[in-house]
Amino acid sequence: MNEELINQRTISLGQKFRTFLLKLKYGKKIQTNGFIRIMGKLPVLKVPGSSKIILGNKVVLNSDAKNSNTALTYNCTLVCGLTGVIEIGNNTMLNGVSITAYDKVTIGKNCQIASCTFIADTDFHPIHPATREREANGYKIDFNQVNKKGITIGNNVWIGWGCIILKGVTIGDNSIIAAGSVVLNDVPANVLYAGNPATFKKSLVEV
Repeated sequence: MNEELINQRTISLGQKFRTFLLKLKYGKKIQTNGFIRIMGKLPVLKVPGSSKIILGNKVVLNSDAKNSNTALTYNCTLVCGLTGVIEIGNNTMLNGVSITAYDKVTIGKNCQIASCTFIADTDFHPIHPATREREANGYKIDFNQVNKKGITIGNNVWIGWGCIILKGVTIGDNSIIAAGSVVLNDVPANVLYAGNPATFKKSLVEV
């Protein structure tokens, strides 16, 4: 779109208070550009070390399974590694979404991401069998051996129910990822991708 739409979403005094509570609980590790809309329970956040979470104005974190008009299975869960960063742009809606950033996960503005979607920029465990076996037996491992690579999701992206977005992926502006898709590779702008692994289905033309 060529024109910038003005967001009509209202933020009540209660929502402003919940934003205040979130910032009070996590301090400087949570940065907000305005107020956010927290629906249902407070999101589950883990921000250890020097990690941080940056939330744009009027971001929606929807964990309200009781009153939501969509089938929410999980609360919103944002987890960082020791130096990880999660950055979410203005007006983006997360409906029961889980995000893990050991490096950096960047989501643009005006995105809609559906329940049960899982976004992770890390493999969580080392690939080498002997190292993984040591980890399983309680030995300390060097987590620098665990593969990680940032994820970038553009503006106005719609990610359907139950998708998995894996490390190193870039999704271009205005694209749609169909429900249940597993995204292993980059997705260009203005397209529909679907499947496991997700592949090109059609181009999207602005109406």
